[in-house]
Amino acid sequence: MHPPSHLDQRYFLRDFRQLGERHAVHYSLPGLSVEHDDICLMQGLITEHRLPGGLVLVNSDVLPFHSYRVDSLRMPCLSLALVLEGRAALSFTREQALLPGHCIATLCADDRPLSALHFAGPRLRGLNLALNSPEDLPDAQLAQRLHDALRRGGSQMTCHSLPLHVRQAIDDLGNGRWHGSLQQLLCQGVALQLLAHTLAGLSAGETQGGALTPRDRQLLERVRERLYQAPGEEHSLTELAQLACMSSSSLRSKFRAAYGQTVFGYLRGRRLDVAYAQLQQGWSVQQAAHFVGYRHASNFTTAFRQRFGIAPGSCG
Repeated sequence: MHPPSHLDQRYFLRDFRQLGERHAVHYSLPGLSVEHDDICLMQGLITEHRLPGGLVLVNSDVLPFHSYRVDSLRMPCLSLALVLEGRAALSFTREQALLPGHCIATLCADDRPLSALHFAGPRLRGLNLALNSPEDLPDAQLAQRLHDALRRGGSQMTCHSLPLHVRQAIDDLGNGRWHGSLQQLLCQGVALQLLAHTLAGLSAGETQGGALTPRDRQLLERVRERLYQAPGEEHSLTELAQLACMSSSSLRSKFRAAYGQTVFGYLRGRRLDVAYAQLQQGWSVQQAAHFVGYRHASNFTTAFRQRFGIAPGSCG
């Protein structure tokens, strides 16, 4: 597998170690017994954008040649990680797989480190957004909202899905057509949308479900991961509640608090996202619908139009 022709920059271990010295980040290669500075880690394109309000946005589209580990020794108060292609794993308040479509937000209130493992092989496209301190935000109300979230919840990690229009804006950012001031403006818009959805999700968690304990979040992640990995299966609320070791009513309220949507709203979105990808690979509407658990193509078509604004037959 090769990256697109315009992504021809090569990145060596020495490049990342120099970067790590500036940002208090340590890079290592767990799969190699000897680490040389001249090892080529990846080929592709990594762009960093420093935006107004203290936001730093990093856009990556690379082909990793080696699995590598990143240890952040000085965590920002808020950081977001989004994978569009490829896979990674995070370790912060818990272990968390980072698969395509995941958006992971971390709030750090106690200087604990974060570790990430990026895997060699498949193309890795992703986005990271970081904010060092609430005081960097120019809006006093937003800064206070973030302060409140840190005070009430402490260090935490949440996982949520993004609306289609935000994902489309992120894809637009990485298509190579934007440059200079226009690219910076688009980056700022994407960063603000990511920040808004993250802060809204934190507020929803406080008002709808009260404070979620670390154990709650770990058990809820079992459910979300089950739905993500098996969208085509038939799922019942009773079965999922047993998986989460809680009552059905608790699962309903706590899942909405953690992820900003209902259990079956999340499942529906996941099913349609998978179907969209299959349709783009040439599957028929009937095949895609059945693959993700729809028995009737007419119901699938209605749901697909509601989510994407187009008929599924237009995606092939």
